[in-house]
Amino acid sequence: MTSLLAIEASTEACSVALFHQGHIREDFRLLPRAHTRYLLPMVDQILTEAGISLSSVDAIGFSAGPGSFTGLRVCAGVVQGLAFAADLPVVAVSTLQALAQGWGEQISLRNGDILLPAIDARMDEVYWGRYCYRDGFCEEVEPDSLRSPETICITESTGRVFGLGNGWVYEPRFDIESTLNNIVIDVHPRAQSILKLAVRDYERGNYIAAEQAQPVYLRDSVAWQKT
Repeated sequence: MTSLLAIEASTEACSVALFHQGHIREDFRLLPRAHTRYLLPMVDQILTEAGISLSSVDAIGFSAGPGSFTGLRVCAGVVQGLAFAADLPVVAVSTLQALAQGWGEQISLRNGDILLPAIDARMDEVYWGRYCYRDGFCEEVEPDSLRSPETICITESTGRVFGLGNGWVYEPRFDIESTLNNIVIDVHPRAQSILKLAVRDYERGNYIAAEQAQPVYLRDSVAWQKT
C-alpha cells in the first residue's frame, strides 16, 4: 500500500499530512509569515507520531501553486531538501485543485458539479480555476490562470456551481450568468487534499525527481508571454 507525505504552504495557512498503512494524519495551522519556522518541525512531528522515518514513505506530494510567492518557494525548498535526503520522488499538485477537492469533500457533491476555486493574487488579480467533480475527484476543466476580475465569465448551464476561496471577494466584478449554489470565501487549501490527489498521481506513475519540484507562479509566465 502506498505511503505518502504531503505538504501545503501556498497561503497564510500551512499543513502537513501523512498517508501510511491506510491511515491519514494531518497537522493544519494558520501561520502567517511563519512557514519557514514551523514547516520542518511539523513534518518531523507527524512522522514521529506515526512511528516511521521519512525513508518509509514512497513519495512526497506538495502544493505547487499558484499562491503566495513566499509560501510556494518555502514549500518547494522544503520538499526538495527532504526528497533529496531520502531519495524520494515528488508529486506536484495544483493548489486550486486541492482547494476544490478539500472543500468538495465536506459537502455532498454529485458528478457534474462545477467548482470554481479562486485565490486573491493581489495587484487586483485572481488565481482562477475551473474543476468538475467526477467519481470522487475534482478534475480540471481548463488550465489554472491568472485573471483580472473583469475577465472572469461564469456561464455553466449544467450541474451545480460552487465558488470558493478568498478570490471571491472580487465577485461583484465577475461576469456571472449562471446560478451559483454557494460561495465560501473563508477556506484554505490543505495537505490532506494534496495527499489524496498525490496518491492517485503517484500510483499512476505521474511523479517527478526532486530537482523538478518547482513552484507554479503563473504571474511570471504571464509576464513572459506579454514580453
